[in-house]
Amino acid sequence: MNDSGNTGRPRSGTPAGRHRAEDAAEGPPEALPDALLTAAIRDDGDAGATAELYRRHAPAVLMYARNCCRDPHTAEDLTSEAFARTVRAVRDGKGPAEAWRPYLLTVVRHTAADWADQDRRVDLTPGFGAWLDAAAGRRAGAGPANAASGAEEHVLRAEDGGMVAAAFRSLPERWRAVLWHCVVEEEPTAWVGDVLGLTPSGVASLTSRAREGLREAYLAAHATQGAADEECRRCGDLLAAAVRRSRPSNDPRLDRHLERCGRCRRAARELTDLNQRLRTVLPVAVLLFGGPAYLEARAAAVAASGAPGPTGAAGGGAAGVKAGALAVGAVALLLGGWALWPGGGEEPADRPAPAVSGAAAPSVSQASLSPSVTGSPSGTSASPSPSGKGSSAPPEPAASALGGPSTLRFVSTGSCMSITAGAGAGARPVEASCDGGEHQRWVLLEPYEGDRGRTQVRNEGSGLCLTRSGGTEDHAPVEQRPCDAAEKNQLWNLWTDTTKGQAALRTTDGTRHLGLVDWAKADKDEDHGVSVGTTRYYYGSASMRFRFEAALLPG
Repeated sequence: MNDSGNTGRPRSGTPAGRHRAEDAAEGPPEALPDALLTAAIRDDGDAGATAELYRRHAPAVLMYARNCCRDPHTAEDLTSEAFARTVRAVRDGKGPAEAWRPYLLTVVRHTAADWADQDRRVDLTPGFGAWLDAAAGRRAGAGPANAASGAEEHVLRAEDGGMVAAAFRSLPERWRAVLWHCVVEEEPTAWVGDVLGLTPSGVASLTSRAREGLREAYLAAHATQGAADEECRRCGDLLAAAVRRSRPSNDPRLDRHLERCGRCRRAARELTDLNQRLRTVLPVAVLLFGGPAYLEARAAAVAASGAPGPTGAAGGGAAGVKAGALAVGAVALLLGGWALWPGGGEEPADRPAPAVSGAAAPSVSQASLSPSVTGSPSGTSASPSPSGKGSSAPPEPAASALGGPSTLRFVSTGSCMSITAGAGAGARPVEASCDGGEHQRWVLLEPYEGDRGRTQVRNEGSGLCLTRSGGTEDHAPVEQRPCDAAEKNQLWNLWTDTTKGQAALRTTDGTRHLGLVDWAKADKDEDHGVSVGTTRYYYGSASMRFRFEAALLPG
């Protein structure tokens, strides 16, 4: 895997790998790949190269910054400071050479975390603050971390905790760049070729090799992790081969090992995700916060842009980016003026207008860990009616679909919440291997128009709704019953974390969560029961959170 990834020919005609400042003289900045622009900055502090890199990447970076900041102007400030920090790192011989985009997005998150430790936490979204608090193990709203254990330190720890992110960071930078531009952001091959100095066929070849390199890097990280034993390491190649074939293993040695090794079962799931859902998995692992919202905004921008060339608004297009506004003042922003703000000096009087159209940027609140709406009105209780239903007939009109259908996968195990196919009223949900059937897909209903704080959960196969027993004890059972908006035990509060694609379903009094009854063993990848019920949310258990598909939530 010691491969520089020099597939194809740099657009300027420069031999691959020869990234020196004098090479930049071969053409104007807009015609040069990122690596040559970086060399010009590193060697000469070239203002034109700085402005061109800013023009190419600032629109995307601003989209991500908007997930972290309360208002567009603050997002511009965050974008500017992230660029200034990155340019300083490049001048010091550090920073990116070719993978500018993922590096800048990471710097945005670090800078926002740094603001949270200063007096600028008020400028950040509640969602970003809640995410920082969760990373630090603090209660939301408890204030900034102490000096010995600041928010930025907790971000660094979170980055170190995932094998997918570690595998990505271990790749050659050229591979990281092509994976990010081609797979994650799905930018046009011609544009990626210009940015990396490759032909279109070279981009395709490099992308394929980078995908395989990421799988190998993940296996290497898995094999060297502290808990790995010799058998885990021996099964690594078998595991990779099984995942690559996209079908179950036919090797009894691997099957036996996976039956008893929770670590390797988890690795098998993550490898499958890398193989089949890399575009979704990689930004969540690398960005940690706001990945899905950023992807949505970028997809809209790239779709609106057509096929931008090296002289267009890189990856943003005319519909999403005011390229002229970005270019004007970019050098002043990065080399003087704003490069010092907010660390000192006054804010410049003139600054570029917001560069991203409102249609391209998602609502900042969508990236937060928060209830989908405000809590349900007081007065709802969990006690069952004597008959088990609150009325003899469903109310009219029928509840409208809020979102779905979607599978609900337990975060701890990756398996699905399921109802036995063909089962009627009284059947209880259980954990089962995901098979894509209707009995494993769920629809959210809005029984009271405009009140999304009370949601019903209907099985697509049976057409029946999840109904609580009304008991307040742990492990209280849940079963499916005819949907009835007047039945208070069918009402749930939906909480979502769109940064992770996760959801939780709580009782309307907020005391218990829907999840695996045997949550403690499931969280440890130990053998466990498959019953589903309502339980207090002990220790933030992953067995009481679900991974959902985008269709679960309203548009």
